[in-house]
Amino acid sequence: MSKYYALLGLHLDKVKMYFDDNKIKYSVKIIEGKKDKDKLVVPRVIRIFEKSDSVEITATYFSDSLL
Repeated sequence: MSKYYALLGLHLDKVKMYFDDNKIKYSVKIIEGKKDKDKLVVPRVIRIFEKSDSVEITATYFSDSLL
């Protein structure tokens, strides 16, 4: 996990590009809330979990006002 610590909080597209460039298999799990979906538009990575042969990326949506 510590080797992917720098990727936490980044935009999901940047993290996916990193894993594509390094030829690492990954899956993406999105967590969505039920309120304010129209304001939450920026997918950010909140967890990266190593599996035996791949990586699981967990992301959720944040407001763009936090940028």
